[in-house]
Amino acid sequence: MDDIKKLLGKRIKELRIAKKLSQQELAERINIDQRSLSYIECGKAFPSKCILELADALNVEIGELFSFSHLKLSTSQMKEFIKNRIDTISDNDVRIIYRFLLAMK
Repeated sequence: MDDIKKLLGKRIKELRIAKKLSQQELAERINIDQRSLSYIECGKAFPSKCILELADALNVEIGELFSFSHLKLSTSQMKEFIKNRIDTISDNDVRIIYRFLLAMK
């Protein structure tokens, strides 16, 4: 159960950051205090009472909250995946990825 709580917490944090929400903003949207959300994101608590509200506030289906297979990969596994895929993607996608990487500096 601890592994699931940690993975779910990482996934919620990942989705929150992607939506450009602070912990405080998301906590207010789901009517919990920021400390409780912090515990959830750290894997110290399971959001059993607010799981539906979390999915709504993050604008995802509940199943998307549990889509964390990518979080189990090591950095080297992710790099290898990227290297293997780069030669198979379209020129347009290469341009998009390039601009994305430039923006990350």
